Amino acid sequence: MDARVGWRSDEAGAAPSVRIRMLPGEPGAPGLEFIEAVPDFAPTGAPVLFVHGAFAGAWMWREVFMPFFARRGRACAAVSLRGHGASEGRAGLRAARLSDYRDDLQRAFAALPEPPVVVAHSLGGLLAQQLIGREEMRALALLASLPPEGLWLESPRLAITDPHIWIEAVAGSAAGDRRPIGMAAHEVLFSEGLPREHVARYAALMTPESPRALTDAHVPGPIVSALLAGVPTLVLGGTRDRLVTRGSTLRTALYHGAEHRTIEGGGHFLQLDPNAAEVARGVLDWIAGMGA
Repeated sequence: MDARVGWRSDEAGAAPSVRIRMLPGEPGAPGLEFIEAVPDFAPTGAPVLFVHGAFAGAWMWREVFMPFFARRGRACAAVSLRGHGASEGRAGLRAARLSDYRDDLQRAFAALPEPPVVVAHSLGGLLAQQLIGREEMRALALLASLPPEGLWLESPRLAITDPHIWIEAVAGSAAGDRRPIGMAAHEVLFSEGLPREHVARYAALMTPESPRALTDAHVPGPIVSALLAGVPTLVLGGTRDRLVTRGSTLRTALYHGAEHRTIEGGGHFLQLDPNAAEVARGVLDWIAGMGA
């Protein structure tokens, strides 16, 4: 169906048109919500595929990034992994593996007319890294992404430094039905200055996460270096992100031979923070500079 992007009005201008459809899968595979933003004029460069992280959905990219990119001539799309957003598969989410999410992401790749630039966040960043060398990418931007080893080091650190957030995440993955991330997560997930009404709305949109997928994310697996695969890569992290620390983003950048940038005052959800439009501008400028 056709709709208008529902986005946070961080800048003036009409919202670009979008198409929302369900990607069919093999028999037994859930349909996936797939949102495509269409520029008002002929698009430039490769399409951009946005990938969300744990507890989230494609809606995260509709707030700022998708309208920002589309208004500047970039065709872009965002997929909701099974059981997330408006995708099917909520009833079987607890049994979903990280490999199932990779399959979902590969279906999104196949839905695009040409190899995309990938912009991925958090757990979605780990999924994108796992597809380096398996799927063709014009470039890769990782926002507050899990490092190549996944949650192997991050989870124990979080359990010690921010136990209330760690417990909330565990409870969210153990819930049998929709359970929003609580407002207590504000201090870790979002930066200061984001209005409380925005935080409440985002928290209500978040969904439970698969405990099996999160367990899989604790086990390091083989990941091809983006440098060796010839994929230009940008890694961004926020100074106020206590979920994925600067040490983790630096380690990710080093592994992939990537450019590293630090967003002053940025929280974990860089695409939703008060300066999200500036983050989007920096990512888009970098993509253009790579010729992608």
